[in-house]
Amino acid sequence: MKHLATITLMVLLILKAVSSFAQQATESRTLPVKPALFSKFPDVINCTATQLNNFFNGHPGENINVSFSNTLILSGNIKSNISKYSNLQTVVVKLPLFNNILFTLSKRADQQNNIVYVGHLFDPAYADGYELKKISPENYQFIKIIMDKVLPTCNQ
Repeated sequence: MKHLATITLMVLLILKAVSSFAQQATESRTLPVKPALFSKFPDVINCTATQLNNFFNGHPGENINVSFSNTLILSGNIKSNISKYSNLQTVVVKLPLFNNILFTLSKRADQQNNIVYVGHLFDPAYADGYELKKISPENYQFIKIIMDKVLPTCNQ
């Protein structure tokens, strides 16, 4: 009986040791630091609905050049210009000055037939980007975003 208690105690101690080692990380994973693509640009860039509408006049394969607040110039080749429904149109522009990232801009009509623009300018390979926000019916802003906050990294 004395040996049974000793063996049981030893087995419990071994199981405890194994379970505590199983909880420790086996390898330290460090994520690469992504470069900032828009570090030289302001956090907020103002633009108008008229400027945004210029993107929808072009056809795929054409070049377009639109300047916003004399700080951001989006110049590139229109990859697609699709009218999905009668109230939704989306244009995608490839921007060579920004390492060929894609600028996606959509124009839709709301329930009152007001035109609303939605867009983003980012690539998951970079630390920053811009998201288009409506300020008033005719005024919009590109707001700088930090990609790790918008698209958190999945560690597996």
